[in-house]
Amino acid sequence: MPTRWLRLLWTLVFLAVTVAGCSTERCVDLRHYYDYDRTLPLQTELVKLFETSTKVRYHVTYQSVRDQTVTALWSLPLRARQPVPAVIVQHGLGDSKEADYVEAADSVLVASGFSVLRIDFQYHGERARPGRDVRFDRGLPFTARDAWVQTVFDLRRAVDFLDSRPEIDSSKTGYLGISLGGIVGAVFCGVEPRVEAPVLALAGGGLRFLFKEKALSPTLRQMLAPIEPLNFVSWIAPRPLLFVNATRDEVIPQAATALLYKQARKPKTLRWYQGRHRTVPVWAIMRDCADWYGRVFGVE
Repeated sequence: MPTRWLRLLWTLVFLAVTVAGCSTERCVDLRHYYDYDRTLPLQTELVKLFETSTKVRYHVTYQSVRDQTVTALWSLPLRARQPVPAVIVQHGLGDSKEADYVEAADSVLVASGFSVLRIDFQYHGERARPGRDVRFDRGLPFTARDAWVQTVFDLRRAVDFLDSRPEIDSSKTGYLGISLGGIVGAVFCGVEPRVEAPVLALAGGGLRFLFKEKALSPTLRQMLAPIEPLNFVSWIAPRPLLFVNATRDEVIPQAATALLYKQARKPKTLRWYQGRHRTVPVWAIMRDCADWYGRVFGVE
């Protein structure tokens, strides 16, 4: 059978089984899985990296759950009237808070009057550790899953950090997750009501299909349940939700994007951009996201 027909068959199986699973079993209710002690001290440390006429940037560390230290970069616009709205920007697989597309988001959003906080995903950037990975094909699937779980907690603690800062308007917090950051972002924003406006870019649902022939295993489904975005994305409503996707994404199948969008509830918007996973027009996307946040938050 030609490769293209195999791909089509696999996509149809993916859609049929996953949609059937969510409609007959209902997606697993894990809304309290990510509860934590909000009174846990942040023990924040800030180091100013630079200051220009338009913005200041800090290196930040803070304490998360399970005694994890989170590393982050925090930028503030200096020409905007404080307190300012904030956007948490989360990088994708194998990258870090210094990734070029994250830097682009920082540049555009800060110029538009937003503060930007970006953290290192567990086992990425400054938090990298030998022998630790978040990929499920590296022989440590539970370790990978727990790293995704940890990052959701870390992102909730990022909101704690922003809410502790007098420079930030805590009623106007956005999230912009790209690729893995978008997938985990569906979970994070589903359990974190303090994020008023999420953007999920280059993301999808149906993680068990990463395991191909093992995808239908009930044990696998249970193992992935705490990080499956299909189990969380519907809880984002009634907050506005923007999906950003690539027309020729070779990493996140359009079927996976369709599943995640279908599972989300209104109000939701889906935008397509020409390109592949790593060749989408990053600067145009970031400008469009800044405009969207501006409309949602009423920022001129």
